[in-house]
Amino acid sequence: MAQDEAAIANDDDLLVSVADGVARITLNRPEVLNALSAAHFRQLTAAILDVGWRPEVGVVVLTGAGRAFSAGGDLRTLSKDVLVHTTKFAVQTLMAIRQCPRPVVAVLNGDAVAGGNELVIACDFAIASSTARLGHAGTRLGWAPILGATNVFTTQIGEKRANEIVYLSKIVPAATALEWGWINEVVEAADLGAAEKRWCDELLAKSPEGLQLAKASSNFWWDLAYASMAPSMAMLHMGVTPEAADEGIRAFQERRPADWSPWRQ
Repeated sequence: MAQDEAAIANDDDLLVSVADGVARITLNRPEVLNALSAAHFRQLTAAILDVGWRPEVGVVVLTGAGRAFSAGGDLRTLSKDVLVHTTKFAVQTLMAIRQCPRPVVAVLNGDAVAGGNELVIACDFAIASSTARLGHAGTRLGWAPILGATNVFTTQIGEKRANEIVYLSKIVPAATALEWGWINEVVEAADLGAAEKRWCDELLAKSPEGLQLAKASSNFWWDLAYASMAPSMAMLHMGVTPEAADEGIRAFQERRPADWSPWRQ
């Protein structure tokens, strides 16, 4: 059994509300920057599959509590085995977002990093606070973000820029992400709620059938990308050693350069 099976997703780890045609899903673990375990991805998938198909829902909003949208995995409990186990359930969440018949809007109250950014990549739209940052850290830690960032991301911001973020583990401010076409709008933190309402109102004013058709058609790229995700998950299992992952995580936590020399032979 993978280590993070012990990490139970409590009911209050994810807040779900439905009002005026909008289903709002809030990642609610601010004390760990809304880090997501396998259990939390399962919880999030179930919530999206539930509210996304309700007839009274026209838009789904995904956001975070506190000062981060999501920091991805929790490095305090992360290991190679936990990473592999979590990835199995993370891909289900991303596909649930894509298969949801309603537009899904990511509202970035703060940083969206690693798995948090792959949630953003999967969403139909993203608006962000000016204080938010987005990016990845996988190659600093011993692996790579294979669920969207190494495939679909290139169609959103271009191959060279996506490679820059993924290969070099870069994290950039929301203003840069906006310039690159990564997100749709950046506003001051105090205006984020108003911007969220404006986006939802505009979407709710459009034809539900038309939006569903547009989304189903746009999923072409995700359908193609899934063909690369499945073998990549197998490669993650076979090609990333526990020792490399441990070194990357320890170096990150100790704020020192990782020593990759044993793996350069």
